[in-house]
Amino acid sequence: MANLSTAWSAHIPDAANDEKVAAGLPAVALTEPAPIATIPTVDVAGVFDNPSPPPAFVWSDRVPLGHVCLLSGHGGSGKSTLALQLAAAVAMGQPLLGVSTKRGRVLFFSGEDAEPLLRHRLAAVCQSLDVNPHKLAEQMRVLDGTEEPALYREVAEFGTRRLEPTPIFDRLAELVNEWQPALVVIDNASDTFEGSENDRAQVRAFVRGLARLARETATSPAILLLTHTPKASIGGRGESYSGSTAWHNSSRARLSLTPDKDDPARLVLSLDKINVAPPLQSQPLRLARAAGGVLVLDDEGAHGAEGAQEPPELALLTILADFVERGERVSCEQTAHTNAWKMCRPEPGFPKRSYPNAGVLFAAIRQMERDGLIERESYRDTYRKDRTAWNLTAKGWERIGKSAPSAPSAPSYHENADDAVQPDGAPSAPSSAHRSVRGYLAHDEGAPGTCPRCDGEGCEFCQPKGLTPRQAGTNPRAIGTNPRAIGTNPRRFTRRSRQ
Repeated sequence: MANLSTAWSAHIPDAANDEKVAAGLPAVALTEPAPIATIPTVDVAGVFDNPSPPPAFVWSDRVPLGHVCLLSGHGGSGKSTLALQLAAAVAMGQPLLGVSTKRGRVLFFSGEDAEPLLRHRLAAVCQSLDVNPHKLAEQMRVLDGTEEPALYREVAEFGTRRLEPTPIFDRLAELVNEWQPALVVIDNASDTFEGSENDRAQVRAFVRGLARLARETATSPAILLLTHTPKASIGGRGESYSGSTAWHNSSRARLSLTPDKDDPARLVLSLDKINVAPPLQSQPLRLARAAGGVLVLDDEGAHGAEGAQEPPELALLTILADFVERGERVSCEQTAHTNAWKMCRPEPGFPKRSYPNAGVLFAAIRQMERDGLIERESYRDTYRKDRTAWNLTAKGWERIGKSAPSAPSAPSYHENADDAVQPDGAPSAPSSAHRSVRGYLAHDEGAPGTCPRCDGEGCEFCQPKGLTPRQAGTNPRAIGTNPRAIGTNPRRFTRRSRQ
């Protein structure tokens, strides 16, 4: 006992205790001071015996429960409409864009769009998802916060700046605790965050405040925060978020809605970050706009599986066949202004993701030529130059399920010939290799140089469009009416008279 008292006396600076120890009396032990802060300890030993549940998602593998997820997009890209679609799908337990959702209540806080626009968009969303608005109202609550949208605001006192929650945020926290939603949507950061988006500490404080709200709610809702992307990110040239890297680092998941590189009219929804689960192995969702601005899966590339309905080779053959049937030529020369890339790419149904550039398309066309599906067809243009164009072979026409059109025949110019129109078909195209009118008129009856159809008055056969006077046989020098040739040139006649 004396040894114990002596040990305590070495750690007790109190003079009274020193006197007690000297007198042989027991010292009074002092309690340890409380720690400055408490840091929870992780139960490592029970990871097998008492495992934690796997991460849960309100939108499968994309928006995790209990965490903050960013949805980034340019202004007007459709991210607010997509957020409303997700909110309605979660409220009714329906899949969205082919991806399953977890049913639960939804709280939508709009700091950007007021009630009239929200109701207009909701009408289109309900019609697209075939949802009864009365049933949706039982599961979904929409807040118009456009009058006072700020949830966090920067405050300056005595030369220092800090970020603190606003009364609107406190009221939103109360509504979340009352409603117990599975999804909270905040539209958007530029309106609800009144701080510096480039200040890492302020951005981190804002995102952590939202994450704390999710953790302190019994249902652990997912917080979907909508953000804008900078102009530099157009075409994939920069990050899909604006401001400090804390926006990306502090959130646990991030979705981005960007225009398609091949077709800006279409959109691509990609998962740029996911920390709570392995990254998705599937391709980004390719979207198109439907009635009311609602986003739907692109039929050509649903789930990134382009060509599931039609192979790209078959689609390209069909486009080439359409040109042949319309009488338009696709040049075989890659440098021509009518080459395959310039002619086929604007056509509907062109597989742009399979042929993203001209080099890939030209390689595919050469392969189709080697496979015997297409061939080079020679013709002479209006300038009497030999050209080549692509045409389908019999095998190519059979591949697309069509029969090859009959070869065009040259029109007859005999006086007994009827109009050069094939029976029960389109009129035959005149031959591109035009000959001189004098050439074929020499075989006709009547005076040389007189058209048997118009008797010399002029028609489309004796004066074809695009022919030069030499080609049409009306060149004065060629037909012997040149004044110099027949000696009636006024200048030469006057010169002879003077002599």
